[in-house]
Amino acid sequence: MSGLANLQAACAQPLAAAIAARAAGQRVVAYLGSSVPVELIRASGAFALQLAGDPVHETPLSDLYLDPEYDGEIRSLFDQIGAGACNVADLIVIPRSANGLLYLYYSLLELRRLEPGRDFPELLLYDVLNTPNWATARYVLGRTRALHERLGGTPDQLRRAIEQANAVRGALHALDARRRAGRLLGSSWWSALRASRVMAPGDWFDAVEALASETAPARRLMLKGFGQDTPALFLLAESLGANVVADDYPGGTRSVHTLVDEAAEPLAALAEHYQLRVPTVRSTPQAREDAAWLALLDASTSQAVLFYQEEFDDTLGWDYPAQQALLAARGIPQALLGRQSYRSPDQVAQRRVLGDLLERMSA
Repeated sequence: MSGLANLQAACAQPLAAAIAARAAGQRVVAYLGSSVPVELIRASGAFALQLAGDPVHETPLSDLYLDPEYDGEIRSLFDQIGAGACNVADLIVIPRSANGLLYLYYSLLELRRLEPGRDFPELLLYDVLNTPNWATARYVLGRTRALHERLGGTPDQLRRAIEQANAVRGALHALDARRRAGRLLGSSWWSALRASRVMAPGDWFDAVEALASETAPARRLMLKGFGQDTPALFLLAESLGANVVADDYPGGTRSVHTLVDEAAEPLAALAEHYQLRVPTVRSTPQAREDAAWLALLDASTSQAVLFYQEEFDDTLGWDYPAQQALLAARGIPQALLGRQSYRSPDQVAQRRVLGDLLERMSA
């Protein structure tokens, strides 16, 4: 298969590489979100697997146990984990980087209490906080040290894992540069980023090196808001003659934007990185966050911004008016896809809203 086909296959079957690793005798440690130090997992000798939501699957457990206002990604993860679909993992690390993930952790513990016969992996909370102050930094360092002690691994293994993870980030930076230069589709970028979190690093590097140059549409779009568990919006933009050359949502481009400091003490470097350098819905102050995504907008020379809000997302609704005003001051067109269903979004409305935005880009 081609490099892109390998990446797409990994995204379509995200547990495949972990299943193969386990069959070969390797321990598998899964994690959620982008705020868990994957370096600690790999330094322990385990295969690192990121679990993500999947809009395709039914959610009968969530329908039974969770409030309907939980966002779709959390409901999907609750069902996948609670039903045993992620039992390839020996342990699942859940970060406290968003209220939804914290609620998921406690909901799964309650599911285990209510249905003790259910078989799903041990859960571990990584209590990472994202407020930029000295007291928080000390606390996060302590939780990072505790996670390292729980997982295991020597200092040399940890340094090598940091170097490897930085190499992955560097390769993604190069792909992002190709996307901005019009030689990579946004949907291919999405596949490369997602695959980096479910493949063995060596296999991922091989696939990325085999990626052929692509001819992308000339119109340039930024996608911002709720995290994207599928490349559907990227593909929709491409079908309408635009390329998503920048994205800003949890787990997107900015989550791999910064390298971990290889010269610093490893655990201190990881604690600082995942506290301050990986954006989450809890990252503050807002002025710094706005400056970061506006810098990304400028660097990508995006011509418009498409905001995406999931049906039960209670964050973007507060931030959107001020961000809309920032774009208006710059004369940059924008549109909002609001209250989108996680499992069954209105594709006709999406096409209409995006088509109108692209027309305003061209005006």
